[in-house]
Amino acid sequence: MATLETSQINPEQTSIFSSPYAFVDKSGDPVLIKPLSEKRHDQLKRLYLDYEPRDSFSGLPPILDEGCIKWVEGMIRDGLNLVAISFEKGIVGHAVIFPMDAKRCEMLIAVTPGYQNVGIGTQLTRCIIQLAFELEFERIWLAVEITNQIARHVYQKCGFEYISSSEVHELDMVLDLRHYHQMTGIAVGDIMNRKVIAIHKGMTCEDVIELFLRNHIASLPVVDDDNVLVGIVTETDMLMIGSGSQKVTDVLTKQVITVGQACTVSKVMRLFQSRKVRCIPVVDDTRRLIGVVGRKEVLARYSSKPQA
Repeated sequence: MATLETSQINPEQTSIFSSPYAFVDKSGDPVLIKPLSEKRHDQLKRLYLDYEPRDSFSGLPPILDEGCIKWVEGMIRDGLNLVAISFEKGIVGHAVIFPMDAKRCEMLIAVTPGYQNVGIGTQLTRCIIQLAFELEFERIWLAVEITNQIARHVYQKCGFEYISSSEVHELDMVLDLRHYHQMTGIAVGDIMNRKVIAIHKGMTCEDVIELFLRNHIASLPVVDDDNVLVGIVTETDMLMIGSGSQKVTDVLTKQVITVGQACTVSKVMRLFQSRKVRCIPVVDDTRRLIGVVGRKEVLARYSSKPQA
């Protein structure tokens, strides 16, 4: 297994290292995913020392405390480690990738039993995939217990495929990142929807509600007389109005995430995840609205991509 030094990895340039990822789990608790810091090494050891059953991952963690501690220290030394941090308990989840060579890595994910089934494992998996992608790995390998249906579902949902099966306890899975590399360098201008449904800032909320119902969309960009983007309104905004006669300017959100045509799909995908948005307006240098890019535009491009 390659070490971080010999593989010349620079994780400091990745988005997860520069900007930790925060989300609210299914139980309503805030969770932060970030790189493992030295001050939390003991917390990570405690996660595995307290893990039950201790040998859950094909005989890992080691049952004896001394062996378990050495195993965790090896992961800290040889891997790239992310942790999920609960504000109440501290570290409740751990994800690590180990470089096998310049293009391949192995992955391990663990969530403490009391915090399973609330979405932490899924978010850790997505973050570790993003990390591996930004570090230009082409494949991620993992092994999962045959009986661990929850983990298998999470991995399949995140794009992993079975490559072999064991007659004993494990299934091998792999995620091929090469098609992600091909896709994510594409410019937004090549996939955006130019037929934008936009609303004028002088419209009434009643008219906007009709547009929402008629077009089955969740948000609408707001423009002025020169087609300059001035804000955005959502279905939720419409639920909070006092009267349908109110103007859009009374309820719109002025701080809007935007991108230009030259922005890459890779950056847009990170914005979808980090900002919890589904659609982003595309503007020119003068903030004139020229299109929108949403998750369906990205998915449509994936589905039309010729298979290798």
